[in-house]
Amino acid sequence: MFCLFSTMAQAGRVESVSELLRLPAYCRGTQQIRDISQDPTPIDVYIKKYGWAYSHLHHYCWALNEENRISIARPPDGKFWLGEAIKDIDYVLNQNRNPKFIFLPEMYTTKARILFKLDKPLDAVLWLKKAIEANPRYVPAYSRLSDYYLDQGNTAEAIKILEQGISRSQQSAILQRKLRELRTDSPSTDKPDRGSP
Repeated sequence: MFCLFSTMAQAGRVESVSELLRLPAYCRGTQQIRDISQDPTPIDVYIKKYGWAYSHLHHYCWALNEENRISIARPPDGKFWLGEAIKDIDYVLNQNRNPKFIFLPEMYTTKARILFKLDKPLDAVLWLKKAIEANPRYVPAYSRLSDYYLDQGNTAEAIKILEQGISRSQQSAILQRKLRELRTDSPSTDKPDRGSP
């Protein structure tokens, strides 16, 4: 029993520089990870910059690290560990008191991505919509949501989401490219065959 608890307590913890390098740069200043990154900046500087919830952000970085480990190793109990990653994300979300916390859209989108991997697409869609609500210009949420609708065979809804994202974030080359590709592939936009009567 003690051994199992020990293993679970270490889930997602960053244990090497190679793991650290797979994480976003902002993880380097968080608690527990600072020892590996050897970041000399006092954590208070980051808390002042990003807000109080940054003091808990290492849990989110652990969730990302766990997701990376599972993608690389593909363990048979991967879904269990993805569930643990969700718990780490939820921990930070529960600690946060700032509705404008800069990392919220990314955290919501990451949670959605993991929920898709856990075969919970409807829950995932709700979190993508929360990401868009938190930041209407957050491109990754529109991109992933359009992919979901496309996977469901709902090209019209995928196009609608991309158009919505582009209207709010005009500089998004990714959304514009995806929209061009969808319109090109969509039967309703195909040009008629000039050789037919």
